[in-house]
Amino acid sequence: MTGILMMGTLAAQAQQENMETIVDFHHIMAYLVATFLISVFVMFFYNRLIYFREKDVTKEAERLIAQLSLVMDANKTQTWAYDLEKDFYTVFSGKDNKETTYMPIDFSQAYDREDFYSLQKAINSIKDGKSSLEMLVMKSVAPKDATEPQRIYEVSVSILRQDWRGRPTALLGTQRDITKEQLRAENTKKLMLRYHTVFESSLVDMVFYDQNGILTEVNNKALETFGVEDRQALIDHKVNIKDIPSYRELDLQALEPTHFSSITDVTQVKQTDERVPQIHVEGKMYYEASLGPIRDKDDNFVGVIVAGRDITDMVESNHHQKEAALLLEKRTNDIQQYIQNINYSLKVSNVRLVNYYPDRHELEVMSDLSHTQYCLTQLRVITLIQQEDRRKAKRLMIQMDHRHKEALSETLRTIFRDKQGREVYLNFRIMPVLDNNGEVTHYLGMCRDVTEMTYTERRLQVETAKAQEEEQLKNTFLLNMSYELRTPLNAVIGFAELFGAEHNEEDEPIFAEEIKKNTNTLLKLINDILFLSRLDAHMIEFNYQETDFAMLFEGWCYMGWSNLSPDVKVVVENPYNSLLVTIDQQNLSTVIQKLCVYTGQNTQEGTVRAKYEYRHGELMITIEDTGKGLDADGLKKAFDRFAHEEGSEDSGTGLGLPIVRELIEQMNGTIELQSERGKGSTFFVSIPCEMSTLEKKAEITV
Repeated sequence: MTGILMMGTLAAQAQQENMETIVDFHHIMAYLVATFLISVFVMFFYNRLIYFREKDVTKEAERLIAQLSLVMDANKTQTWAYDLEKDFYTVFSGKDNKETTYMPIDFSQAYDREDFYSLQKAINSIKDGKSSLEMLVMKSVAPKDATEPQRIYEVSVSILRQDWRGRPTALLGTQRDITKEQLRAENTKKLMLRYHTVFESSLVDMVFYDQNGILTEVNNKALETFGVEDRQALIDHKVNIKDIPSYRELDLQALEPTHFSSITDVTQVKQTDERVPQIHVEGKMYYEASLGPIRDKDDNFVGVIVAGRDITDMVESNHHQKEAALLLEKRTNDIQQYIQNINYSLKVSNVRLVNYYPDRHELEVMSDLSHTQYCLTQLRVITLIQQEDRRKAKRLMIQMDHRHKEALSETLRTIFRDKQGREVYLNFRIMPVLDNNGEVTHYLGMCRDVTEMTYTERRLQVETAKAQEEEQLKNTFLLNMSYELRTPLNAVIGFAELFGAEHNEEDEPIFAEEIKKNTNTLLKLINDILFLSRLDAHMIEFNYQETDFAMLFEGWCYMGWSNLSPDVKVVVENPYNSLLVTIDQQNLSTVIQKLCVYTGQNTQEGTVRAKYEYRHGELMITIEDTGKGLDADGLKKAFDRFAHEEGSEDSGTGLGLPIVRELIEQMNGTIELQSERGKGSTFFVSIPCEMSTLEKKAEITV
């Protein structure tokens, strides 16, 4: 304001004074002072104006920097600058606007060494003017904590400042943490790679259908199975899952994991329904497949994955044993190529590798290819073998000491026992290992526990012998049956033919009696065979009812002894007036009568005796005779249905006692026989039953 007043005063004076006086010294000085004051005012005014503008700009810059810091923090971005002239790095912290200076050696500690070398190359490239911007991916130094991931950064290096000649003096680096994105990308890549690897390298057919049932992907194994030559042509054909005959009844929306097998005559289907023309297989195909629905995390149906395989060869192999043998041989040769699986195979098969070194006379037992379990001397090996097999063990080791070039095999019985208390058998199969000169260096082989196999073979031999014996007995039985059936049948036919021939009328009653007698014999024989067959098929029904056994016992015995010799004495001991027990009356009577018949047929003179007693829930029945009895061999075969009963006056079919034993066993009872040649036989029968009431007879005292 002062300058303006002075300027106004000077202007008024200039108007009043004469123009000639204006150019004198004092006036000039006044003009200069006024000009200076005006300049000072203008400078002060512009200074204040610039100050306030800079303040506003600073606030705006701080606001923008804060926003930029938030954005950089959100994007996990960090900035740093590199001064090319002073050779140091300045790292900017967006949170507190802090700057930290590092020397190159300190700055490099935060990064992988190789990646920091790559950063140095990028800086040199910009410094030399080869480029103005470099992009690279760097890894942080490996963390000490194994649970923490190694950080990965996306780094961008550009020019921050240049000198007056355009050469860069400072570089700006921005790095963004892309660890999660990288890990996610790697996991996705691994997952896709695993999926494609499994899908393409799978040994089974893999086919994928989308949510509409359209085929979208198929692996090479499936193409090979169905004879498809052009994968893309098959996919472009947009095959629907229901075009496949086996899948036409599927409800995709309600599909659950399903496994099924199918038999399809592909040739016949192609003649009547050519929905998938790309399939070039022929003939009948046996196929098994597993269908699984694919759903997303929201349980929305995405598609169907089908894993299947052609089992035609497997099915047909049952009908082609020769092809199966060739296939097995091929598989065996293939297995030999996978040496890396030997350790696992040894472990699961309980097999041990053995090495024998003739120079050291030592036997090594190895649990796998790299671990020696035992190292045994010859003397120690001999002590572990049973006395009976030590000679074989010595012979085996002598052959190896003499370096025989043939394969050796021996099974030895050891002093060890397994969990079942059985002696352990070990089978040694040993091959010589030759050097380049064809000389034996050592022996390599396998030691296998063949205890179970050895005992199984023994049981098979016993069972085979038993089966052969039973087969022989069956043949004997059939021979006897044939003879026994023909004998009465021929008698009936012979006497029947006599009626048509010339004969005396007085002989006709004799003919009729013989026909009747042989017919009854034949009928009895057939009834026994049919009854035994029903017993074997468990077709006999047992009807358990409360019965007074004391009242029925004597009658059943006398019915069995109805054809006794007059010289035989009968004794029936009945200690009860009444004994109510729950039994099967019909079948138990059959047992008692057949036993009485047997004792009666084998007793021509002497005594036959029957008695019984009830003890602790069992009915104990004893039937004995003083007849000719059985020797040891006959006693062993007495209940064998396929053996002939020696000395019997019956038809000799050998069915009586087998029927008795089967009936008693199916009534949960037991039967025992004691017999001695010339002294008679005694049967002991025990039948479990429930007793209701009993009344013993009064003892008679003399």
